[in-house]
Order: sequence, then C-alpha cells, then structure tokens
Amino acid sequence: MAGRHVSPTLGLAHGPVLGPVLGPALALALCVAPAAAAPVNDWAAFRGAVAACWSVPPDTEGSLIAYRFGLDKAGAIRGTPLVTARRFTGDRAAHRRYEDAASEALARCFPIAVTPAFGAILGESPINLRFVNTPPTAAYQLNNNITIFAPR
Repeated sequence: MAGRHVSPTLGLAHGPVLGPVLGPALALALCVAPAAAAPVNDWAAFRGAVAACWSVPPDTEGSLIAYRFGLDKAGAIRGTPLVTARRFTGDRAAHRRYEDAASEALARCFPIAVTPAFGAILGESPINLRFVNTPPTAAYQLNNNITIFAPR
C-alpha cells in the first residue's frame, strides 16, 4: 500500500488516499484518536452512553423498537440481540431507517467501557432496551430496564 498509512488507533487509511477525497484538514482530523471516555460505573451513566449512540431518523415519530440482550463483564454484547417489540410509523422506508438506526446504535455503543465493578453487574443482568421516538413519558427505568427517548 504505497502512499497509504493505516492509523493504528482508528484503522483508517489516510494520506494521499483520503486527502483528495476529504481534504487535508478533515483527513488529519479523522486520524486523531478521540479522547477515551471514562468507563461506565452505574446504570444512569450506561443509559446516557447508549442514548449518545442513537441518531433518530427523520419521519419516524411514534416508532419504537425493543431489544433484550446480555453483556459480558467487559461490556460486549453476548450473542445476537433479540427484538422483543417493534412498532413503526410511516412508510416502509421509514420502518427500515428506524430499525437500521437502532441496530447502528448498538454497533456504535458496544462494547462499552465499564468499570470492573459495573462489569460484574452487567454479566448477571439481561438488558431490556427500548429506543422510542415519542415525547418522554413515565417509563420503567430501573437498572437494566432502559428506555431511550428521542431528544426533543
């Protein structure tokens, strides 16, 4: 790969390959490692970290998708998350965007950095996670039962 360099921190190629496509400033910005987030140590921080991973697609108001999955003590998903509920609004394209956005949020978020103490709790707790695109309502937000509402 002459003329290319793969960033050891991001696995991204940069240099002559990305420079012309993205511009030198953006190519350089992509090669700088982001600051490491502090490991998650409780359910509130876990909820916040997962919420930050979700990008709500347009034209999906009223939609929701729910998952059940396990995490290992290092914060990685064990197996394949099970979809336990889904309700979509809009056309088929909106349904697909919503489901894709939720799947992408899981892919972006996990594995999640956790403290050893919280990792021990995660290893014993199945996660019930809902991504909901409605105005926030009272929701069962106790420990591993997590509802992420779309930002308003």
